[in-house]
Amino acid sequence: MAIRGRGVRAAAAAIALAAVLAACQPTPSDGESESPGDGDITTLTPTEDPTTDDASPTQGADLDEASQAAVDDLAERLGIDPAAITAGPLEQVTWPDGAIGCPEDGKMYTQMLEDGRRLSLSADGTEYAYHGKGDEPLFYCANPTEPTSTESM
Repeated sequence: MAIRGRGVRAAAAAIALAAVLAACQPTPSDGESESPGDGDITTLTPTEDPTTDDASPTQGADLDEASQAAVDDLAERLGIDPAAITAGPLEQVTWPDGAIGCPEDGKMYTQMLEDGRRLSLSADGTEYAYHGKGDEPLFYCANPTEPTSTESM
């Protein structure tokens, strides 16, 4: 008998829930159709030009602080105007060890994966690598090695 009482209460609760849901549904006003899809159609139009999220090279004002610092450093190293340097995308990478993709002969490094960043700059047709660990500043790397994984930021 107790099971039967629970069943009746559950059925009553389901009926009450259905009634509440039905009350929340919009009802057509005079002259409107009850069929979905009938009636006025609203067309959304963009308010500004769409932008793309590509990994195209950027220069100048489009660069984040870390990338701009790397461009400025390279310009100083080469003795050229920073506007003559093209930056590729700043990439989120995983370095295979503590060398951060820039090992030096005779040095020992932690043997664990390190999260970091990589930026490729070009000037006068030559590529230059800048690496970093975590959110630390990027540094110039004369003999770069590849990370274990790469993802554009």
